[in-house]
Amino acid sequence: MKKIAALLMFLALATTAVPTLAQAQLGNSFTADQARDARDKGNVVPLRDIFRQLKRQYGGYQVDANLYNRDGGQVYVIDWMTEKGERLRITVNAQTGRIISTS
Repeated sequence: MKKIAALLMFLALATTAVPTLAQAQLGNSFTADQARDARDKGNVVPLRDIFRQLKRQYGGYQVDANLYNRDGGQVYVIDWMTEKGERLRITVNAQTGRIISTS
């Protein structure tokens, strides 16, 4: 019984540590309200504009999107599903809308 409890504890810690490590590399993530405020103030390009650009370039649809602080600026990290079923992680400069990287 103790082994099962220890295993469950390990799995719970392991699944919560991965997102934390990824966020540490990107910086602080914005809450939905903070992202909305940044958009309303004109500090970042609206996601709908970036989604249109990605739709033209890759087809498909957005799976997830988050706004982060990184290197003194903001980036969107977008998970995108192409028409061919390929899942992409796209990093976009949130202030210019320029694609920084795709993996």
